[in-house]
Amino acid sequence: MNWSLLPTISAPMSIQMALDGLLFESQKKEVQAPTVRFYVSSAPWVSVGCSFRDSEVLLKSNLVLKNPQVPVCQRVTGGGCVLHGRDLIFSLIARYDRALTPFLAEEEPAHEKNPRPPLSLSSVRTSYGKIHEGVKIGLQLCGLDPKFYCCGDKMPKGSDCFDFPVESDLSWKGKKIAGGAQKRSEGVLLHHESILTPPGVEWGDLMAGVKQGLETVFGLSIQKVNLDPEMYFRAERKAMSREEVGHI
Repeated sequence: MNWSLLPTISAPMSIQMALDGLLFESQKKEVQAPTVRFYVSSAPWVSVGCSFRDSEVLLKSNLVLKNPQVPVCQRVTGGGCVLHGRDLIFSLIARYDRALTPFLAEEEPAHEKNPRPPLSLSSVRTSYGKIHEGVKIGLQLCGLDPKFYCCGDKMPKGSDCFDFPVESDLSWKGKKIAGGAQKRSEGVLLHHESILTPPGVEWGDLMAGVKQGLETVFGLSIQKVNLDPEMYFRAERKAMSREEVGHI
């Protein structure tokens, strides 16, 4: 089975989040191959999880308070606050519920646009761990030696993602280097991943490494495809409309 790799885009996080949201909805409407998209923020932005409903909640974040001039946008996924601009981000959008996904009979030729979801995506915990196995391989290919945070580690809770790791996040030199969050709806998942780019590591090398890691862990090939320009234009319009009403 192949997954699709969309072009890498540098744009404001408000547009990136809007685009992921549109791709997420598109996957729910029509059975498609899982989609991977690497991207970077064109300027400093803070993204916050879907539980951050208003500015009062934002004031609980030290990250937001320390960066008052940095614009804020909201993710569809959960989790806390993340400062973007020096990180590599990727999204994975895929069907995870086999019961809700039609697939061709075994005797019929496989069809890339009608794939059966991998069992490794069936639960949040399992998929989170598998995705981070792929990220770990990617970091290792860049010469790093990342470690998993484990359930036995002391991990206090807080609003700022990179200050408060959770189980299966990745650390390097004693600090969190990668973490993610998910949204699941109608048999489809959207996974957001942020990886702090280590000194001396190029984004291109990190992207190639993580792509290879995901291919290894999930046993598949990730092939480049084009993005419909209209989808990007819709994301721009959506981001602008949300900013106009002062949305988080």
